[in-house]
Amino acid sequence: MTVTIDEEELARIAKLRRFDARTLEIARRLFIDKDAPMLLTAEYGVIHQRIYAIKRAVLKDALPVGIAEITLRGPKEAVEAARRAFDRHMEKHRSVGA
Repeated sequence: MTVTIDEEELARIAKLRRFDARTLEIARRLFIDKDAPMLLTAEYGVIHQRIYAIKRAVLKDALPVGIAEITLRGPKEAVEAARRAFDRHMEKHRSVGA
């Protein structure tokens, strides 16, 4: 599974996992700025296991490339209709790929 962590994906994961500001900053520097984990351990005064725990947490909830996630909120009938349309689309997609 290939994942790409960009600003938008990192923000989604941070909200999902309820990262505090410091954890989000470390994750941003690790994934976006590509800072070395050992540099981050020294700058933030944490053990390297903490940096790798943040990395694992981000990767655990990252969506694979080409996959998106949405949340629908509205009248129940409209949400159900959107779900049925999505299910029909996915069924066509599965049959084409098979």
